[in-house]
Amino acid sequence: MNLEVLDLRSLDIDDLPAWRPASPADVYLTVELEIGEVGVSGGHVFQLLVATPQGVRGHHQGKALEAYTSMRKRGKTLDIDALLVVDPYEWTCVHAALLQRVASCERSTWAESLDCLRTKFFWEYEGVEYR
Repeated sequence: MNLEVLDLRSLDIDDLPAWRPASPADVYLTVELEIGEVGVSGGHVFQLLVATPQGVRGHHQGKALEAYTSMRKRGKTLDIDALLVVDPYEWTCVHAALLQRVASCERSTWAESLDCLRTKFFWEYEGVEYR
């Protein structure tokens, strides 16, 4: 089964492909991806942090670290690696890495693909109890 990125955005940046950080060596931002199955309407929202080593050192502390840790704890049975470290920040490299991360989770069913995606991103429904 093939996966596709239906939308890719940041709540902090209006136009990610055009955005140029003041310092490409100091980046720390949350990216959201809507990922779905090719040919099927709709998808699920996933998040991860994109940061440079300097961005991690300077920003992955205090409230930001608390939020990241809280999201990781929502995946009680998973080890979630929702941090993409790049050096320096270059959109084309980030975009390619995100697409590769998604493609690496293509499995024979959506459920299997979802299990993989949940180890590489924070999933919008992680920790939510269904009734």
